[in-house]
Amino acid sequence: MGLQLAMKNSNRFISCCCFILPLISNALLQPLPRHSVQPSSTSLDAFFDDGKKTKPRTSNVNLGEDRVNGGVDLVKTLELKDEALMQAQTAVSSLESALESAVTNLEYMQQQLQIQVVQLEQELETTKQELGGTKSDLERANTELRETQAELLKSQQESTQLELALAQSQEAAKRADELEAYVTSLTDGANEADDSPSPAKKENQWQLFSSNQRVIPILNEWIAIKGTNEGEIQISGKVTNHPTISNGDAIVTSPLMDPNAAAEKKVVTTLSGSKYRLGTPMTMPSSESPSQKITSPKKKKSPMQLIKARSSITLPDLSGNTLGNGRYLLAGDSTSSINGRSYIQTAYRASAFGKPTGEALAIKYSPNKEAMKREWSNYQKVSQGMKRGNFIRRVEFMTAAGNEMPDNSALVMQRGVADVKAFMPKVGGKLEGELLMDCALTALRCVEALHSVKLVWNDLKTENFVVIEDQKGGVSFRGIDLESCMLVNSPPVDYTPEACPPEFARSFLDGDAESFSLEYSYDVWSYGMFLYEVSTGRGFFDGYSAEKITKTVPTFQPNLEKVTDPELADLIGQCLSRNAQDRPSVARIFRHPFFANVSSGKNPFDFLFGVSI
Repeated sequence: MGLQLAMKNSNRFISCCCFILPLISNALLQPLPRHSVQPSSTSLDAFFDDGKKTKPRTSNVNLGEDRVNGGVDLVKTLELKDEALMQAQTAVSSLESALESAVTNLEYMQQQLQIQVVQLEQELETTKQELGGTKSDLERANTELRETQAELLKSQQESTQLELALAQSQEAAKRADELEAYVTSLTDGANEADDSPSPAKKENQWQLFSSNQRVIPILNEWIAIKGTNEGEIQISGKVTNHPTISNGDAIVTSPLMDPNAAAEKKVVTTLSGSKYRLGTPMTMPSSESPSQKITSPKKKKSPMQLIKARSSITLPDLSGNTLGNGRYLLAGDSTSSINGRSYIQTAYRASAFGKPTGEALAIKYSPNKEAMKREWSNYQKVSQGMKRGNFIRRVEFMTAAGNEMPDNSALVMQRGVADVKAFMPKVGGKLEGELLMDCALTALRCVEALHSVKLVWNDLKTENFVVIEDQKGGVSFRGIDLESCMLVNSPPVDYTPEACPPEFARSFLDGDAESFSLEYSYDVWSYGMFLYEVSTGRGFFDGYSAEKITKTVPTFQPNLEKVTDPELADLIGQCLSRNAQDRPSVARIFRHPFFANVSSGKNPFDFLFGVSI
């Protein structure tokens, strides 16, 4: 619109020039009007005479009139020229005004174009961010779909195996009944025979075993399972020496006549009349079996400290209790959290037969349903962000923990072998080398992930990181416990004295904790305390009471003499600046020389998503 207006003004300017310039030229070049006078050799001399007296002539009267007329014409001509000059000046002023208007319109048009360019750039940046988020959502959905497909396939395979085992057991029971009837008829016929010697009978080619000795099938790797009806017990195991079933096939017997007879090396009889000798039972974690140690057979040698650490960690026995309406079997004793508001216990998934299956898990349950729901929500926010950190893998969240604990909520998740604070004494008292770097990076990436979704952890400490052992015998670290995380600039719901910065301690002592506003620098202070503890094996306030810590923090000056790495000491010192504004951001921490040799976390698309390292 601005461009069209400028074009119209320019056309008007050119038209005015074409119309006015000829008029000005004609007006300026127009000759003076001449009036006819009678020729006289003395008329002009008389007109320009300087008062000289001349001899009067007869034509003096006429010449005087001509002079008057010529003067009038001259005045009129000059007036016309003045008027033409004024018109020319007016035209020039109009042209200058038109030119200024055209320049103004062009400048306005340029400003509008610049505004449109800025808007287009902003729309392009927004579109780029939306595409990045869409890409992440698609990748996450694709991963979840693959996991769901894998779980569905596994369930289908288990269902098929159960159906096959059931069909085999039914067929085996039927065959056993037929064979027993056949053997009974042969035995009865033999008893009715004459006791006198008789010619040897030809062996029946269809007889599967001799009539004077019956072979009893043996079941190894067996377990007793509940039958269809109340009180019934069946045996599931791998059979050998069966007359019709191949050795090693898994079967499920008919219900036992005497459920209490199921014991190793005992012969049991089913309701259908079949007999089985019970061999070696199946071994699995149970209340009657010893605890199993976490070991890594046939694996590469690990540092001696890690071997000792893993060998000292055991899996607890089943407790006989369940959770989630029987879906999870609890093991060992529950452990109370530091604040006493929740409990953590080892658990296994329950199979269709009520037996433990799969890896050991951890279940966190609490009557504080609001806090549990907030923790699950915080995990979900992080998992949906661009930077997900290194947090524990979650399995399931139950708003109500089944009929066993209807007043509690429960979070089922991956189980660590120990938290970092308990793990350090098993590896020499502190973390060093690759373990220290891995733990420091894990904690920093967790903080980065939370800050990327505008959350402040408010509880970063060694107890909130657990050690995970992989299948190759190595260890890694995962963050846990996000129930205290709150949005930035909001007040905290609770606090840990050894992880809180001076500004919060002062606010707490002044009675203003509820109005305190959480900032990202809160977690940076906690990260500095965390780094000092994992690198030295002791926290600054070990052995202090919560009250003493809170009163000490406002004037606390860290002594870093025990930190042997000067670059790490410098980083810890920056994080523990008493002035919150002087503490580095997460991005600056990633660029600190202590992390200079870390490059494995880089991604070629980091420039799109703002990854710090």
